[in-house]
Amino acid sequence: MKRSKKFSRCICGSMMIFLLSFSAPQGSLAAGPVTYKKITKQFLTSGKVDLVREVVSLPLHRGRLASGETVWFVLTDVSDYATSKDMGLTWAPSLAKAKDLTSTRVAEMDESGNFTFKSGRVDFSPSQTLVGGEAPHFFPPRTARAGSVGDVHYSPLARVANRKDIVFNAPVIAFNVEPAKLAFCNGSPDYSVVTDSVASICPDKGTVDLKLRSGFANGKHLRYLSFDANSEESATLESSTFAPAESDILQSGAIEVIYTIVNGKMGENDPNRQGLDSAINGEGPSLDILAHFKEISAGYSPMWDVRLAEWTQEAISKDQRKLITDGDDLEAKSASGLLVSPAGGPVKTTGNLVNCPVVGFTDE
Repeated sequence: MKRSKKFSRCICGSMMIFLLSFSAPQGSLAAGPVTYKKITKQFLTSGKVDLVREVVSLPLHRGRLASGETVWFVLTDVSDYATSKDMGLTWAPSLAKAKDLTSTRVAEMDESGNFTFKSGRVDFSPSQTLVGGEAPHFFPPRTARAGSVGDVHYSPLARVANRKDIVFNAPVIAFNVEPAKLAFCNGSPDYSVVTDSVASICPDKGTVDLKLRSGFANGKHLRYLSFDANSEESATLESSTFAPAESDILQSGAIEVIYTIVNGKMGENDPNRQGLDSAINGEGPSLDILAHFKEISAGYSPMWDVRLAEWTQEAISKDQRKLITDGDDLEAKSASGLLVSPAGGPVKTTGNLVNCPVVGFTDE
């Protein structure tokens, strides 16, 4: 049984094998220690944020499938404003556009708030594996295997049919397992039964601590969560569930845009460090940029359309690679030709979708 998929790094011939981990605290991008960090604006108010441990503690929900299996899940976003206020969830009005999609699971919620899902199973038994490419171009990886895989009916979105078709973001974090096998209140969870983003889980208390991810939006540090992706490569890089069925969300309009730098500067203490090459090399998070997010608005969604951006050789030779923290800045650099799509031409969609609810801005 696999118990911990904390990441290590080894060299095998000419190939470096990386098992990435974002469980360690993710500090400031500037060199030197960070003494104080705090949330300046929190959107997911049902969560308790701990920036020392880099986790957020959320209520752990126990539901079931119509066929009887136990479903352990969290709630992060909802399409209905009043429900968001009542439950401390992030208001994501554009999720309403996904209510009739094939991948959006049908659910019912009773008067006590208990969910019954019509479908959607997740297998948490695989071991997450990432084999990096040849240095210094670690991306794309040679091998990417996600640590959990959803079936053909699973996506994190659920339409509650008996509550005016409200759509929840309800990612599954454990499936068909009894509470005793999930009791890792002090950490070191068994990742063969829970998703890789879990830091600790305590069914008796009804809580789960989830690892935060670091990025940017509007020039500010952003913390968010990562639960699912429609490509196995993205799911492996994000330590999340591979959920291929959710691909149809891309065509629904219920999405935001997130930019991921491929070949930014490397070096753990370099203040301009950023990108997938650096992340796969074990230097820290890739530090992605949520394109135009400033505040919750009518267009907000936790489902993000991934767009890869690669610095050109000319930009690299002229030492023009800098840390990017704002979507407008990235788009200007794409328009000027400094950043391009790895597939050629301007930066554009990859067809990859990730489920990454915002948690809040920090003051770093």
